[in-house]
Amino acid sequence: MHPLHRTLRRLPLTAVPALVASLTLMGSLALPTSAASAYDLRLRAWGLNTSGQLGDGTKTQRLTPTSVVGLSGAELNAVAAGGTGGSAGSGFGLALLANGTVEAWGKNDKGQLGNGAVSTTDEWAVPGLVAGLGGVEAIAAGGSHSLALLKDGTVKAWGLNDKGQLGDGTTVNTTLPVTVAGLEDVKAVAAGDTFSLALLRDGTVKSWGNNDKGQLGVTPKPASSTAAVPAPAPATRTTAVVVPELTTVKGITAGASHALALLADGTVMSWGLNDKGQLGDDTAVNKPYPVPVLELRNVTDLAAGAQHSLALLQDRSLRGWGNNANGQVGDGTTTQRNTSVPVPAVSGVVGIAAGASHNLAVLSDGTVQAWGLNDKGQLGDGTTTQRNTPVQVLAKSGSVSMVAAPSNGSFSLAR
Repeated sequence: MHPLHRTLRRLPLTAVPALVASLTLMGSLALPTSAASAYDLRLRAWGLNTSGQLGDGTKTQRLTPTSVVGLSGAELNAVAAGGTGGSAGSGFGLALLANGTVEAWGKNDKGQLGNGAVSTTDEWAVPGLVAGLGGVEAIAAGGSHSLALLKDGTVKAWGLNDKGQLGDGTTVNTTLPVTVAGLEDVKAVAAGDTFSLALLRDGTVKSWGNNDKGQLGVTPKPASSTAAVPAPAPATRTTAVVVPELTTVKGITAGASHALALLADGTVMSWGLNDKGQLGDDTAVNKPYPVPVLELRNVTDLAAGAQHSLALLQDRSLRGWGNNANGQVGDGTTTQRNTSVPVPAVSGVVGIAAGASHNLAVLSDGTVQAWGLNDKGQLGDGTTTQRNTPVQVLAKSGSVSMVAAPSNGSFSLAR
């Protein structure tokens, strides 16, 4: 059966009107109260859709949110977005259901959907179950690979493995979940374009996969601050290794080729690619070992895109840094920022996500703001106009509690 013609899961009766409405692009038509509530609970997506990554059963680009088929938001614990190539690339989505299973949709040329199949021509434009996976607590999506943290503290991975990003000791792609070797007591996971991270419960971090830009953070730091920055080594790691000098980490995130770690004291460390200042250390030199993000404190959450980074502060404000050619830092300019600057005109933020060159922020009233590159409609404001400061995503109501975007892609997810 072609993936575009899969049988949909049985939906609650209250969800049917909302599904019909969303698939017919009803615009401003008012919904009955019960149907509106069902719509509010749906997972929605917008932006690039060349691989079916919006999960709406089509490959049609969307400038405003459309419903992901068959996923009621009431069932969801988390969402994740992966993909490669920015505005010209592919993408896929993951959804963690409350029963501990995971559904996936979009590009599947490397087995990143974990359904036991692989195709270079067919995409799965509606969600399907990741095979043989249960008891999942958290998920992450990279360029063409996926991670799942299980409740027992171990990690499963599937998809592309050319750089060892699955961490199973091989470089063999897999279409079904495999165990990441040597990991236990894991608290959180993150996936970059071709590398992976795990935060352990003891506050340390392990990494594996591609290290061409130093994104594993395992290269020894020079003894002197004036010494030359060493080349990253090794080139790749097929199993997880400890990132040195990190012992009090409480959160991690991965950009396309750089990583960020939130420490217990509210400061941030970064490592990897730094060609556009995305490490925030006031340089544009790659760092294959962790360095402090300057002028940044009281951080509670982090997000990272292809070449930029974003921090949520304790006062619910934002700071951004790195590449700003498309306004993705959000400070109203297109000037590269090698240290963090405030993101004005947005406050009361409770959640963030970063795409290749755009960002999403969930506000305390349940609405979503977006800014940056918008060539594929990834900002969801009904246009393809670049925004250098945040604008509101067009949605039916203020009910969003979670957002996701691929660190090297051009679409968005929200529930």
